[in-house]
Amino acid sequence: MKTLCALEACRRLFTKLGLAFASFALLLSGPAFAEIILTDAAGRHVRLEAPAKRIVTNESLLLLSLALIDPDPVSRIAGWANPQRIDPGMFAAFRAKFPAIDAIPTVGALQPAQTSVESILSARPDLLVIHQWQPGWQEIVDLLTSAAIPVIFLDGPVNDKRLPQDATAFSIELLGKAIGRDAPAADYAKFVRDHYEAITGPLQNATTRPRVLVDGFASSNCCSTPGRDNRMTQNIALAGGISIGASAVPGYEGRLNPEYVLEADPAVYIATGVPQISSQASLVIGGGVSKDAARSALKTIVDTTIRRDLNAVAEKRVYGISHQMSISALNVVIFECFAKWIHPELFAGIDPDKTLAEINKRFLAVELDGTFYISLSEEP
Repeated sequence: MKTLCALEACRRLFTKLGLAFASFALLLSGPAFAEIILTDAAGRHVRLEAPAKRIVTNESLLLLSLALIDPDPVSRIAGWANPQRIDPGMFAAFRAKFPAIDAIPTVGALQPAQTSVESILSARPDLLVIHQWQPGWQEIVDLLTSAAIPVIFLDGPVNDKRLPQDATAFSIELLGKAIGRDAPAADYAKFVRDHYEAITGPLQNATTRPRVLVDGFASSNCCSTPGRDNRMTQNIALAGGISIGASAVPGYEGRLNPEYVLEADPAVYIATGVPQISSQASLVIGGGVSKDAARSALKTIVDTTIRRDLNAVAEKRVYGISHQMSISALNVVIFECFAKWIHPELFAGIDPDKTLAEINKRFLAVELDGTFYISLSEEP
């Protein structure tokens, strides 16, 4: 009997020891399971101890990307640069739901030369998210790495080799992995790719590619345009058009002289604009802007400049888009507009309104309201 009791006591002891060792092993292995290894758009391998909860970013438009994959995007932003880059109408919509947005400190800068490491560290981040890789960021990355603050680039050399839809998908999935929102990020990435495929597929049999003028931040001075290396130019090509700026402007962006524009005589004219009203005539478009106001602004910049002599105007193929939406993770909506305007017969069934409504309902933490694309004529 004593032997049996002793054996039972030993069994209980080993069971307790086993549970203790198992608990200890789980404790040791916890961080390993939480660890996240990322490859960013600069091709860098970045290690995070856990999903980021306090992000500092040099690009305030990251708010829109976060809002697509996180129900409380504002709570993750510990600091940002240039919040004025956000469409005021969009900002107001976020403020109505997340008043804490006004408490986000402004730290860092859009460009590395104006960025202070001390200001970034003052926000106590667990991750710095930089929109676009540039060599000038390396010193800042090194200093933050020495302070155990990881850094990721959402766009850069790796993405430059990708098609626009894949670049958008990569950036949103990278951000999703960094904050532990992999599934919704993958869902949105698939949404983007599917909507692009609905356009690029039928265009494989297209026989015509109309010339297009994208007039950046259209104003009384004609004309600034995206250059050959600009993703907006790439989107025009994917939508079945030829940007007249692609051959004339190497690099990211530049100006076209009026004579060149008139000689090229594009079949489609697309202005980009923002909601802020400048001191001169410009396209006012975006969050909180009515269709009538956007159309009136578009009419003014066309009627009072050499643009009125373009064939695109005579044929009523004059349009406007929100510049900020076009450079955000919501650019799939603008891409659909491009396709519909460049090849109206082929894409009569494409409905950007429906796409934006689905994004609002299915993805965004805050629904966007306003005018983000417009036709000068009443017809889309």
